[in-house]
Amino acid sequence: MNIDFSKLKVYSNSQLAIRLFILGQNNPSLISQIIPKLEENGLYLAAANLSEKSKISYSREELNAARKLITEKKNQIQQTKNLQNRNALKESFIQLGDLYYRFGDLAEAYGAYYKAHENNQAQEALDYANSWVTCMILSNNYMHYKVINVNSKDSDVKGYQKWLLLSAIRNYVRMDYKNFLNDLLSIDTKNLESVEFITSYFDLSKYFAIASLTTKLPKDIIEILQHPFIVRILDADPSVLETLNCYIDYDFVQLIQKSQLLINELERDIISAPVLQQIKEKIISTLLKQYIINFSRMTLKSLANLLNIKDFQAQELVEKLIKAENLNYVVDPIDMIVHEKYTNEQLQIRQSQQLGVTVLKTLDQKYFQILQDLK
Repeated sequence: MNIDFSKLKVYSNSQLAIRLFILGQNNPSLISQIIPKLEENGLYLAAANLSEKSKISYSREELNAARKLITEKKNQIQQTKNLQNRNALKESFIQLGDLYYRFGDLAEAYGAYYKAHENNQAQEALDYANSWVTCMILSNNYMHYKVINVNSKDSDVKGYQKWLLLSAIRNYVRMDYKNFLNDLLSIDTKNLESVEFITSYFDLSKYFAIASLTTKLPKDIIEILQHPFIVRILDADPSVLETLNCYIDYDFVQLIQKSQLLINELERDIISAPVLQQIKEKIISTLLKQYIINFSRMTLKSLANLLNIKDFQAQELVEKLIKAENLNYVVDPIDMIVHEKYTNEQLQIRQSQQLGVTVLKTLDQKYFQILQDLK
C-alpha cells in the first residue's frame, strides 16, 4: 500500500507531517514512506518513535541534538524546582512542551504542558493553552480540557483568535455544533492571518457545512455565509458552498448526494476520524427527516436509490428515524412505502374505499360468471 500524497495537498508541510505520524502509529506498513516526511519537517522524535514501533534502528545527528536540548531543559527545570519559583517553573515546562511538540512527541508535550498548568498561579492560561489543546486534539485525549481557563480580554489578540479556532475544533469533535458555530463566528479574520493552526481551511469548510446542515434552517444559513471568516474558509473549497446552496434551495436530492461526497472526503482527516461514523449517521438522519416531511407518501425504493443503499436498509433507517424523532409517519412493509399516519377520519375513509374496491371486484367477478353461464 502506498500513500497518495496528491490527496493531501490541502495541508501545509507541518500539518501533513504530524498527520502522517499519527497515520504511521496505526499503520506500521506505511512507516518507511512516512519517516522521510517527518525528517523533512524536523520531527525527529516522531521518526524515532515510529522506527522503534517497527523495530527499525534509527540514528541521526539531528535526533541526538533534539534529545540534548530536551535534557538541558529538564536539568534547568530541576534547578528551578530547588528554587521553588513556580512561575519560572511554569515557563520552563512550557518551553519543554514546545521542544517536544517541535520534534514530534505529542505524548511528552501533553505531559509538559500539564505540568505547566499545575504550576500556573495566574487565572489565565493562554500562554500554554493553545499548544496543550493542539496536543489534545491531535492525540484525541481531552482528559484535562475542562481545567483550562482562557480570558477573552487577554492582551495576546492573535493568541486568543487561535484559541477560538481550537475551541471550535474541540466542539466539532464533541459534535457540539451550536458552540462550534458560535466560536467560529467570533473569530476576527484580520487577527488570524499568519497564525499557524492544526487544520486546513479546506477541512474547516467541511466542518462548517456539517454543523450548519445539522443545526440551522436554510434561511438562517444565508446570513452566516456573509461572515468574513466563513467567506474565507469557503473559498478553499467551492463545492461546500454548492452543497449549502442545495440546502437553501431545498434541493434535497442533490443535497443528500453532495453531503455524502463531503463526508467521504473527511475520511483522510485525523480530526474527524474518531467521530466520522457518528457524523455520517447524524447528517443522513437530519437530511432524511427534512426530505421525508416534504411528502405525505413515498416508496422505500426511491429512498434506497437516493441513499445508494439496499431497500431493507432504507426501511431500517426510516423506522429508526421515525422512532427517534417521533415523526408522524409509518412504514408499510407490505407495499414498501412510508406515509403520514392516518387520522381516524382518514382511516375510516380509507377503509371504506378499500371495502368499496373489494365489493366492486366481487360484483365484477359475479357478473362475469353470469355472462359465462348465459353462453
